[in-house]
Amino acid sequence: MKAIFFIGFMGVGKTTIGKRLGEVLNLPVIDMDHYIENKQKKTVKDIFHHHGESYFRDLESKVLLELKCEEAIITTGGGVVERKANRDFLRENGPVFHLTCPFNALWERLEGDDNRPLVRNSSKNSLLDLFERRLPLYESGSSVTIHTENKSVEEVVQSILPYLEGYAE
Repeated sequence: MKAIFFIGFMGVGKTTIGKRLGEVLNLPVIDMDHYIENKQKKTVKDIFHHHGESYFRDLESKVLLELKCEEAIITTGGGVVERKANRDFLRENGPVFHLTCPFNALWERLEGDDNRPLVRNSSKNSLLDLFERRLPLYESGSSVTIHTENKSVEEVVQSILPYLEGYAE
């Protein structure tokens, strides 16, 4: 069995949905940002501050390769799709679920979140620009798009399960 990946913009619910799906499928869940933090012994916020975004994106690419053979659910950071090589890798090593919802719903979740470097250092309009720029990148890196707006965690998980029938066998 290959890893199951979740991609999407920050705040869309990748971690929450991944954890619940992990419980349902009895699979471990690996959050890429936490995995990187543990390896680097620094928070994502500190990595961005001390080394910059490019360095962090290099770490993400390395971690994707490390985790591809894990029998696990992998929740990625929102920017993992910034590199074409990562999108290609995800498509070839899927399934990859793109979780999405309208930007205004995301903004309500993200506004004031100081733990996300891109939120802390950006205006609503610049985040909207980033969201719109990344949307086609998520689409090109995923196998399935799942809309999460106005759905409970259980409803989202139930909408994912049919795509995984026979997958774990």
